[in-house]
Amino acid sequence: MRTKQGYLAEGLPLLRRALGESQTAGTASRAVIVESNSLMQFLKPSLYFAVLDPLKEDFKESAQLVLDRAQALVLRGKVGGDEPPAPLWMKLPRRLLKEKASVLQREGEKLPKPLWELVHRILQEPAGVRL
Repeated sequence: MRTKQGYLAEGLPLLRRALGESQTAGTASRAVIVESNSLMQFLKPSLYFAVLDPLKEDFKESAQLVLDRAQALVLRGKVGGDEPPAPLWMKLPRRLLKEKASVLQREGEKLPKPLWELVHRILQEPAGVRL
């Protein structure tokens, strides 16, 4: 679902219907993966992790507003360097880096094992999202 900036709420009935259909189609529970920071103001997912690239200055306000709700932070970086990513933006509260589980995933690398295990564990639980 794509909406114009500021019109996300108008698309929620369509999203509710699609999520309802995905949960009733067949007997197995189905996972739904959604990429949206803005949608977090309307729902509480089973799992939310934030993907951050410390080398990029663009840090969306919608991401900043929901960062404290993330179960994990995925820090991106370029392949080929031994150095960790540059320090995160000044806007990022230090307490989040201390409190949240975080993993480094360099571009082009597979999903890090701790993150894979977190996703796998959540997918084994009963599906749930609240709108």
